[in-house]
Amino acid sequence: MSLVQITHHDEFIYKILEKPPPEPPKTPRYESKLERQLKETKIPQLKRTFGYAETPLKPPEQFLKKGEGIGQQSKKSDHKCLASGNLPPVPKRPPPGKEPEKPKVNFKVLNIKKVIKAKAKPVEPRLVDTRNGHIKKIKGSGEVPEYCLRQDFGQVPEYLMKRNRRIQKQLEKIKQAEENKESLCKLITEEERLKLLEDLKHNWQLMQKAFLQLPMLTDTIPKILKKTKMEQELRQLEKDIALIESNPFIYIYD
Repeated sequence: MSLVQITHHDEFIYKILEKPPPEPPKTPRYESKLERQLKETKIPQLKRTFGYAETPLKPPEQFLKKGEGIGQQSKKSDHKCLASGNLPPVPKRPPPGKEPEKPKVNFKVLNIKKVIKAKAKPVEPRLVDTRNGHIKKIKGSGEVPEYCLRQDFGQVPEYLMKRNRRIQKQLEKIKQAEENKESLCKLITEEERLKLLEDLKHNWQLMQKAFLQLPMLTDTIPKILKKTKMEQELRQLEKDIALIESNPFIYIYD
């Protein structure tokens, strides 16, 4: 085994390790050109106040004269009427001459004739009911019968006649439907009757078997209720069996 003794060396640990790559340069921050121009052209307005403490008034000689106020501005329009060749020609003025003579009418004579032929205005019947001359109209006062003299007095109104006709049509439809209605009563065949009797007897046997399996001692309420219920069902089955055996024709309703 050989030993190597190093007495002098120029190694440096920070030079042995690889240096990390340099960071990329950052992009310059965005600055608006308009903002720079505004800052250059901006003029500070100093020494501003809130205004006068009291608004100064004009002297009396400077009163508002006609036409000096703020008038309504006229609306200007850019519309231009473009004349085309399809417009009709301008009508010519009639030649100068004498105007046609108008017929002379005597309006006084006409008015007199109209008044003579006109009928007199009918006098409205009125009633004086006090000594001071209080006048009221007879029409609508209730003193003279008016409602009973109407043409439709005592007649059935039209809306009631329409309602009665509508009800009559509905009744006729119901009556017709009942007449054409099929009978709900149906006679069962002999095979169905025997099959029903056989099923009832089978149910009675099963119920009788379950009833005989009940305990003899009924010392609790549930036992008593169960036994009573089964006895009622057995009696009902016996009645149904006897009814079907005694009646060969049986009708049922759907």
